[in-house]
Amino acid sequence: MSRWEPGSRQRLQAAALDLFVEHGYAATTTAAIAERAGVTDRTFYRHFKDKSEVLFGAESRIEQLLVDAVTASKSPAAGALREALLALGRDFQPRRTQAARRAAVIETVPDLAERELWKLRSWSQALTRVFVARGESAFTAGAQVEVALALFRTAFHHWTHEDDPPNLDDLIQDAYTAVGLN
Repeated sequence: MSRWEPGSRQRLQAAALDLFVEHGYAATTTAAIAERAGVTDRTFYRHFKDKSEVLFGAESRIEQLLVDAVTASKSPAAGALREALLALGRDFQPRRTQAARRAAVIETVPDLAERELWKLRSWSQALTRVFVARGESAFTAGAQVEVALALFRTAFHHWTHEDDPPNLDDLIQDAYTAVGLN
């Protein structure tokens, strides 16, 4: 395979996830990932700074998706958050199998689980800043964002752990309903 063949980033992500599931995160090297993907080690490092980045490389895109959805919304904070989470659900839906495998890997490695929590913290801070800029108090914005993200985490967990789950956006709606926020 030529080192210039397109799609190397996606091949690296697929290879890494396969190897993490097959051999465990700790036992998988970047060299093994590159070999499985048919690229050089150098190509791996052109796309990712380390093997954890394979699992977390989309963080900024996802955070921006949430911020953009809230910014574009004309709804009050609670409605804007719900709209943003549903947009996120629609974005994730086509990649459910990958998301479930990724979640399984992250749950087995404490450092990755911690990084996942930091990712959510970053989303929370970014969304809170948007609502503060819209005139909400930092306390109110922070509380609303944290509740919305807790509902999302619950829906996402069920979506990635059930054998045949409903769509993620349906589970997000169900989570809102479960706590009386129809």
